[in-house]
Amino acid sequence: MMETDPLIQKRPRHTNVADIDTASLNSSGYENSSSFVSSAVSGSQESLASVVSEMENISDDLGVLQAKVFIEDALKYRSIHHKVDEKTLKLYRVYYSQPVQWFLYFIIFTIHILAFFEFPSSITTTWTSDLRNPGRRVEVMCGLMQTVDLICILCLLADVMIKCYLIGAKRMLRSKWIIAYIFIISISLIDWFITIGSSCNETIRYRRILRPFFLLQNSTLMKKTVNCLRRTVPEVASVLLMLAIHLYFFTLLGMLLFPKPVMSKNDVISANITNLSLDTYTANQNTFQKNQEGSKHFNTLGDSFMSLLVLLTTANNPDVTMPAYSVNRFYALFFIVFLIIGLYCLMNMLTAIIFTQFKGIFTNSMQSSLFRKRVGIRAAFEVLRKRSRVFRNKSSLNTFSQGVSVEVLKHVIKDCKLDSMAKKVLISELGSHLGSMLSAAQFQEVFILLERDYKTTQKPPIIWVQNSCLAAIQFVVSHRFFLYFGNLVAIINVICITIELGQNYEYISTTKDSNLGVMNIVFIVYYVLEQSVKLWALGIRLYMWDRGNVFDGLITIALFTAECVSLAIFGFPFIGSKRSISNAVITLWDAVRIVNILIMVRLLRIITQIKTMNLVIVTLFDLVRNLQAFAGILVVIFYSFAILGIELFQGKIKYSTNSTMTSNCSDGNCCGTYEQLEYWANNFDDFAAALVVLWDVMVVNNWMVFLDAFSRHTGTKWSQLYFISWWLLSVVISLHVFTALIIENFTMRWDKHQEARDQIDTQSTSLNPLTVHDMFRSSLKEPAENEILLELRNHQHLQLHT
Repeated sequence: MMETDPLIQKRPRHTNVADIDTASLNSSGYENSSSFVSSAVSGSQESLASVVSEMENISDDLGVLQAKVFIEDALKYRSIHHKVDEKTLKLYRVYYSQPVQWFLYFIIFTIHILAFFEFPSSITTTWTSDLRNPGRRVEVMCGLMQTVDLICILCLLADVMIKCYLIGAKRMLRSKWIIAYIFIISISLIDWFITIGSSCNETIRYRRILRPFFLLQNSTLMKKTVNCLRRTVPEVASVLLMLAIHLYFFTLLGMLLFPKPVMSKNDVISANITNLSLDTYTANQNTFQKNQEGSKHFNTLGDSFMSLLVLLTTANNPDVTMPAYSVNRFYALFFIVFLIIGLYCLMNMLTAIIFTQFKGIFTNSMQSSLFRKRVGIRAAFEVLRKRSRVFRNKSSLNTFSQGVSVEVLKHVIKDCKLDSMAKKVLISELGSHLGSMLSAAQFQEVFILLERDYKTTQKPPIIWVQNSCLAAIQFVVSHRFFLYFGNLVAIINVICITIELGQNYEYISTTKDSNLGVMNIVFIVYYVLEQSVKLWALGIRLYMWDRGNVFDGLITIALFTAECVSLAIFGFPFIGSKRSISNAVITLWDAVRIVNILIMVRLLRIITQIKTMNLVIVTLFDLVRNLQAFAGILVVIFYSFAILGIELFQGKIKYSTNSTMTSNCSDGNCCGTYEQLEYWANNFDDFAAALVVLWDVMVVNNWMVFLDAFSRHTGTKWSQLYFISWWLLSVVISLHVFTALIIENFTMRWDKHQEARDQIDTQSTSLNPLTVHDMFRSSLKEPAENEILLELRNHQHLQLHT
């Protein structure tokens, strides 16, 4: 952990916190307030006429425009260090508008997707990458691809130019990401002209491997993740060094324990066996078998290292141990000790270090984001307060503004680019305010409301009918035991399906007259009646409020529709003669499968009824939402390594029926090789195939096959460095970070569940999604008043003194 606050380190040092005239920026202070809804505001004595006068021509006011932008920056965790004149702010809002940002996303997506169509094209007539049946590649014209590429590069060039204009030259020169952005666009343009000059016949296209930077640069959260990973690497390096020493020690030990055989098997057999005793012959045979371990897995220093590195991933276990273990069972201790230390100790220690370090560094990054948010809100308060002060001076009002008018803030919020729910919450809270002015602390409290579960809706009440009998039915249907009974029916339905499929699988797929068909009709009728009664008893609002009811309703409608179509085509079971179905839209077996699959899907609703299982499902949904930045990092490394793999290994593996390049096997069919396993579709001959190879290596199952194949077909073992680097980056680093994020997300959800387990309806409220900032919010501290004021004072373009 860092001893110095990183927020202070990044700020200019020419201004001292002690030198700030706090009263010049905030006469009311930044005192903590537990709640502002019921508090009396200091500016409540101002007359209604002055407030109305202040609202005149508010839409054309620069201060109001600045406040809107600062609030939008704060809620998006953006920095406010940009130009604040009227012309720039209007351009700024247009640039960060949803259409412009979606257009930028489209440009980035387009320039990345070009890799599938550029040479070598991933589109083949056979839709396969198998070298035995490659088909013809559909090559797109060079000019067309280069034109699209140039348009995308020029759009990105315009993007960086706009960013530089918005933040100013000084800020641009201090931003490493902006400088790198300009540099990579320049390299891409130069490489594009080289491509055109060589008629698309250049050997290496450097700009393709640089494209993932555009994806990184456009995401603040991805840049934070990259910075956190970069700062985590030094701590991880110590464990990786220990892992390397561990591999090195056992590599040498293995070569000494399992040396290469001194003489071959033929030499042993051709010896004068008649002069040897049976015990001596047996001892010689055991020595030969033991030496097989050395000749196969510990032949050279490189082979020994790679055998143990692959064993560390368990991909070649127990194959690597068998030659020695077959001779003496004590030889297994060598491999067992190696795995205990390397796999179960060092690798798990690596996970713990990554979790601890990454969490700490990412927490600091989230603290920086919180600081930017508080600074943005405070900046909005100050520009509105300054505007109010200037207005009173011009209008000769004998009032002094210590805060911001609620009506002015309402107008600002209505014109801000926020989601409708957030606007509704903010305006509702302001409408219930008793005073007419907000202090700095109360101004912050307004927006802190958005950090709570404001999207949680109250459970609608049941509208009871007047009839006592119908009210009793409503009570039964709304009771939780009715839900439990429905779950029991669904379980019985699936058990019946299991029994019928186990005993009469072939029979039910060929005839409509089956017990399964009858049971499905009975259960579907129950499901329809169940959902109909629930919809009537609960009412449409309460029924739609519970997502479980919505899920059940949709599945029931699909089930009813599928069963009606099946009955219309094939008729009822055991009723009537068998119909001719030669011209049927679907087959009988298709109808049976669709209906039963929907029934099994409906059983999934039980998961939400079990609190611990519901917690796991909610955590998975949170991961899908919160790991977008991490998924972007994976896309970047997959894309970069795939392009690099194409440049290194394209066309290296060639299919031949007479191929003999298989690990010293003359028949070309050695067990466990690339050729024998028929891995011909796994190659780097195009971008899509390269992605699949990288995925297979990341899974690490049989990844030694790729190490062996590409080292043989390229003629050098240095090719293995590519796959080792990929394993280190994707498995050792990235997947361990993924594990750390899962642990953090689940821990956060579990703690919230434990806190609310005694409350009513905790199951429904737990479905509210957590953002990345929500995950770390409990670990964050509120920025100090002087730090916020210092940041505002150091703003290059914002002058708050009057």
